[in-house]
Amino acid sequence: MILRYVGSDLFLRSTYSYLCIIISARMKKTHLLIALAPLMGACAVNTGQVEVTVENPATASPETAIVELPASDILGRLGSDCFVVTDSEGRELCSQLTHDSLIIFEAAVAPGAKATYYVAASDTMPTYAPVAVGRLYPERADDLAWENDLVGFRAYGPATQAKGERAFGYDIFMKHYSAEPVLERLYEPETSPAVWAKVDSLRAIDPVLAEDFIKTFSYHIDHGLGMDCYAVGPTLGAGVAVPLLEGDSLSYSWCYDKAEVLDNGPLRYTVQLDFAPRAVEGDSAVVEHRRISLDKGAQLNRTLVWYDGLGSDIDIVAGFPLRDNPAFVQGDNILAVADPTQGDDNGKALLGIVFPAEAEMAPVIDNHRLVKTSISPDGALAYEWGFAWDREGKYPDIQAWAAYLRSVDNARKNPLKISYK
Repeated sequence: MILRYVGSDLFLRSTYSYLCIIISARMKKTHLLIALAPLMGACAVNTGQVEVTVENPATASPETAIVELPASDILGRLGSDCFVVTDSEGRELCSQLTHDSLIIFEAAVAPGAKATYYVAASDTMPTYAPVAVGRLYPERADDLAWENDLVGFRAYGPATQAKGERAFGYDIFMKHYSAEPVLERLYEPETSPAVWAKVDSLRAIDPVLAEDFIKTFSYHIDHGLGMDCYAVGPTLGAGVAVPLLEGDSLSYSWCYDKAEVLDNGPLRYTVQLDFAPRAVEGDSAVVEHRRISLDKGAQLNRTLVWYDGLGSDIDIVAGFPLRDNPAFVQGDNILAVADPTQGDDNGKALLGIVFPAEAEMAPVIDNHRLVKTSISPDGALAYEWGFAWDREGKYPDIQAWAAYLRSVDNARKNPLKISYK
């Protein structure tokens, strides 16, 4: 087992203490980590600024979007290593420098509209409260958990697999909308030795007292922050993509083997997951890689999946397990399923996938509703997956959720037009 956490709570969280560039030759399995000089000290500054025009050509799109600018060009124009972003009214906006050398900031540009922003040189890097963040939880069987202001997610790690636990898919954390991260607060009592010592002492007195105490902190119960009421088990969970084998069987990849956090807020969280070699059709040692990014304000993760060791093209599918005959919407590159969740009156998890334009709908396989495409040995699948909690009211039913997925697909097909001078 190898766990590499590039991006601790103090690293690229909100202070940009060090710029971490991961040079990833995607199909060559090469990673070079370069720790550059601290950026929090004085920066070389000139007085210039770059004017950025953002136009939204989509007919429907999510309420906000993340603007991406090439850092090398922008900072070169500014003559500074530090910057600040403002809107046309001079209001400072949260921004971030990402692992792949992008300056990003959040923009609210309605369909058919345009807006102007400014990137100016600064003597220091500003700090912002983290929103899209996550970390590894070795104290909880190597969970990798991340969140933004709307949703939370979990991928199971090598310690879970070593126990023989068949948890193949992504897990989700329902979250009451809040820019404040909550996963640390959900995990803390669940992983506290002192808390579980108290549980053990209560069990020695009365098991009922122990169970009542567990209910006061369990993240399977909503105490006002959110909860985990979704079951994963030996399924694709909330939207894992896997090879489709001959005979229409799914090649589950089990738990991740290595995890490398590349961005850790404030606006974007990015992680790369690598998996142990496994047999896929006639290829005996196929290694799967996933690059997952979650932005502030997004219900969905953007994910890139590729494989080393494939000898030929393969079909690849993603989808959701079917429980209690759930409502669903399928077609036009999207798949939406209303999962009933676990427990009494915990609402529904509205699960969603946006696939590439060339995708097709697959038959139900292993009790999963699926969408399918194919990739070549040197190709990759780029898709989006995630969910909404109907309890939050923004997407009260499967039709409203499907409309959001279509807006994401529309925005993908009609990306923001960005120019600067």
